[in-house]
Amino acid sequence: MPRRSPNPSPEAEILDRQLGDAIRRFRTDLGLSQQALGTRLSLSGQQVQKYESGANRVSASALYRIARELDQPVTAFFPSPSGQDDLDDLLRTPEGRALSRGFSGIHDMEQRRALGVIAGGLARRPS
Repeated sequence: MPRRSPNPSPEAEILDRQLGDAIRRFRTDLGLSQQALGTRLSLSGQQVQKYESGANRVSASALYRIARELDQPVTAFFPSPSGQDDLDDLLRTPEGRALSRGFSGIHDMEQRRALGVIAGGLARRPS
C-alpha cells in the first residue's frame, strides 16, 4: 500500500486528512465498520483506519474502489472549489446527501420548484 513520503508538503497532509474524513463520513453514513469496508475492498480494517486518519495515502485506484463501495463519485472525497460553501455544508450531513439524491430523482420542474419553495419557507421559519 502507498505510504506517506518522509516529508509531505503541508498541503498534502491537509488533503490526506480531508480525504480520510470523507471516507469515514460516507462509511458511517452507510453503517459500515472499518472492518466491513475493508472486507469489501479486500483490505484489513486497520488499512481503512490508516486511510481515514491520513496515516497512509490513498492511491487513485484505491480511491476509485472505495468510492464505488460507498456509492459516491470520486469527486465527493475532495474539497469543492471556493464559492460552494453552502453545497459543501449540505453534502456534509446524511440528511443533506439524502435530500440531494431525492431531488435528483425529481424530473418534473414544477415539483422541483415547489420543493425549493418549501425548503426556503422552512429555512426562514423560527425554530
